[in-house]
Amino acid sequence: MLVNYLIKAPNKNVDALSKQMDTRSELKRQHHAAFQYRLKRFAATKVGLTSAFLAGAAVQAGKGETSLVRKYGWLVRLLA
Repeated sequence: MLVNYLIKAPNKNVDALSKQMDTRSELKRQHHAAFQYRLKRFAATKVGLTSAFLAGAAVQAGKGETSLVRKYGWLVRLLA
């Protein structure tokens, strides 16, 4: 009875707390990984939009319409 009270019961609490801490750290790791993925996806999308817009602006500039480049230059700087 004394062994059970002094050794086994506190050990159950320690095991339960360890399990909770492991679960929380795994959830934090998954959340961080998901956040990093979303951040990389957003950066790739931003780069893709910027390059597509610059390609379109270059085509328009080649046609002699430089006002388009001046008109949307702020958008290029925003996306870059």
